[in-house]
Amino acid sequence: MPSRISVRELKVLDWMYEHLRCRVCDRVMPFLSLTGNFGIIWFAAAASFYFSNFNQEAAVCILLALGCSLLFVNLILKHVTKRPRPYEVRGELRDTIIREPKDFSFPSGHTFSSFAAATAIVHFAPKLGIAALVYAAGIAFSRLYLYVHYLSDVLTSAIFGVATGILVSYLYTNGFIIF
Repeated sequence: MPSRISVRELKVLDWMYEHLRCRVCDRVMPFLSLTGNFGIIWFAAAASFYFSNFNQEAAVCILLALGCSLLFVNLILKHVTKRPRPYEVRGELRDTIIREPKDFSFPSGHTFSSFAAATAIVHFAPKLGIAALVYAAGIAFSRLYLYVHYLSDVLTSAIFGVATGILVSYLYTNGFIIF
């Protein structure tokens, strides 16, 4: 039996499903979500920063932020909270347009890592960072659209992702982390 919060959040997801679904989004959202798998887009960004000699410090901070995301989200928090995904509570994966995730819902690893990496980019390259934050928001929205996360999963992950990006950037630029 889902909690009251989960029931309310399912109503939000159901509203999105009924009112925002379209063919274009059914193609774009899985792609956005896919680019967030394993932090692919953010590893690519780190590699671009590093190998172009644009800003190697940014590359290091992006990788540190992704490492923190992996540690906190995938190895600790998901196993502590064990929150079932919305489609599991509903008993169906609505119009399956992505492969069914096998781990728990809270927090959203895609969202956490995306906002952590994007925030690190903001610290070193503000204009590119704004674009990265918009992309991170797109990934977060895709997780809702695809019915694999609750709104609270995504919002909490975005907040903690931003905090992680700020913390990693601060610690690195002030010499607390040395590479």
